[in-house]
Amino acid sequence: MLFQSLLTGVFTILVGVSVFVLGQIFLKSMIEPVQELRKVISEVLFSFVNDLATIHNAHVVDRNEALSAGRNLERLGASLLANQQLIPCYCIARRLWGLPKREGIVHASRRLSLISKSLFETKEEHYQQLDLYRKEVCSALGIEDPIQDSQTEQELKDEINEIRKNRAGRR
Repeated sequence: MLFQSLLTGVFTILVGVSVFVLGQIFLKSMIEPVQELRKVISEVLFSFVNDLATIHNAHVVDRNEALSAGRNLERLGASLLANQQLIPCYCIARRLWGLPKREGIVHASRRLSLISKSLFETKEEHYQQLDLYRKEVCSALGIEDPIQDSQTEQELKDEINEIRKNRAGRR
């Protein structure tokens, strides 16, 4: 009887420790990487709102401030890719936690880089192109565009094409 009680106690302790260890493995390998990716997505949203004036007016604001905003967008794009890679079985995790598609993260990362590289362009359609890139990033990440303007992605594309046609007609 004493031996059976001792065995039950040891078994209970082993099961408790095993459950704790497995829970920590799941937490560290799945939950924390998912939360980090969500954090980066929210930083992208914050950056769009916080740095919009700097991004749209890179020609007239302090050059270092504009370059810093551009570097931040590139850093966020790289962080999106890196954090997505840390999540094992991403296609399953994506469905469980409502994360963006892998292709969406890659697309958003590329567009963030394009915004950064386009800061000092002087083309007529510069502002529309920046707005289009922002909308594409938001769409790819499954977040609402924080800048409420009246133009949709298609309207921006049409406007950019119209500006390009007009410019080509003047030549």
